[in-house]
Amino acid sequence: MVPLLASINRASPFFSFIVGLGISVLLFHRNYENIRTLAVPVKDATDKIVKSDGKCWRYRVEDASCESSR
Repeated sequence: MVPLLASINRASPFFSFIVGLGISVLLFHRNYENIRTLAVPVKDATDKIVKSDGKCWRYRVEDASCESSR
C-alpha cells in the first residue's frame, strides 16, 4: 500500500499539469468563423467565357446583399 501512495504523490503534479492545460484550452480558445468565398479569383472568373448548351456565357461581378440565414 505504501508504494502505491508514493507513486500517486509522485504523479499528481503531472496530472495537475494536464488538467490545468485542458482548462486553459477551454477558457482561452478562439472561435474561428467559416467564411464562404469564391474559389477562383474574381479576375479569372470575369475574363473567361464558358460554353454550355451551345451558348457562350461570361460571368460578371455585381454587388448583392444576402438574407441572413439566422
